[in-house]
Amino acid sequence: MRTFGLLWLSALTFVAIGLTGVNFSQLVPTPLWWHSVWSPDGQDANQMLFHFRLLPRTVLSLLVGSSLGLVGVLFQQILRNPLAEPATLSVSAGAQLGLALATLWALPGGETTRQLATIVGAVAAGAIVFGVVSGRRMSPITLILAGLVVGLYCGAVKSLLTLFNHERLQSLFLWGSGMLNQYDWGAVSFLWPRMLIGLVIMLLMIRPLAMLALDDAVIRSLWVNLTVARIAGLGIAMVLSAMLVSVAGVIGFIGLFAPLLARMLGARRLGPQLALAMLAVAGALMQKLTGNPMASPEVLGVTSGAAFGVVLLLLLVPWDVPSWRCWSAVPVRAAHCC
Repeated sequence: MRTFGLLWLSALTFVAIGLTGVNFSQLVPTPLWWHSVWSPDGQDANQMLFHFRLLPRTVLSLLVGSSLGLVGVLFQQILRNPLAEPATLSVSAGAQLGLALATLWALPGGETTRQLATIVGAVAAGAIVFGVVSGRRMSPITLILAGLVVGLYCGAVKSLLTLFNHERLQSLFLWGSGMLNQYDWGAVSFLWPRMLIGLVIMLLMIRPLAMLALDDAVIRSLWVNLTVARIAGLGIAMVLSAMLVSVAGVIGFIGLFAPLLARMLGARRLGPQLALAMLAVAGALMQKLTGNPMASPEVLGVTSGAAFGVVLLLLLVPWDVPSWRCWSAVPVRAAHCC
């Protein structure tokens, strides 16, 4: 199963690379790729579009997709819930509401203030959800229901604000469905160092994060306190989710799909799950299937990724969560619960 999964993922990667090359060649001939990347001719419109729109959009889609996979694995590992991801936990909705408030009030500080408002909104929404379920020991069903309710409330408040301030918040309509169109390298330059920092912190915490898959009774028997690791991991996931919303809008269910695909490919430990989930960039692959290098990525990229995620969510709902834990956990945990 693992060998077949890796072969399937390799084939999928080669297909994505091939389709990307086809998209690039439709706009700029292959011999001019290198020149268009590093020093595009200002007199050639196609080279300028290649350098400032097509290439940043492709790189950003890869960064956003891999980051969503990373965040999805982290949420599901810490919360022990196969349905946990930024959209189902209302973290994305809270970040979007924070962005709407910062835009409406025109707070001083420019882009920095908008980023801070997005992070505050995401953390506040996540804190409300976790606070509601804390008394029930993070019950998976209660967690998802709380995330649904808080997400609906944030969406209702945002819609109310947009209704009375349509001119100032009109762009948030498209932002709420995901926006990968780019006209420069600003978003890529903003996201990649922050994603790298988050990834490095996760790798430094890989051992305590992996232990979070153990039963609480087993953790207590080992005399290990993982509260700090749990809080730090959730904080990193929420902050990174907020940054993704500020750059690309709300892209739902990719964080649900990528970890599931990683486990289907045979990854049981946290490290391989993180690596495979980052490679499972459904939105980036679907974007290449448009066939038109200048087509809007929302047509098939974001929408198709969310559509596949919704189908997987419906398939996962009837599952027994303890059974999922045994199937996806590290060998030590599986020995205790199966």
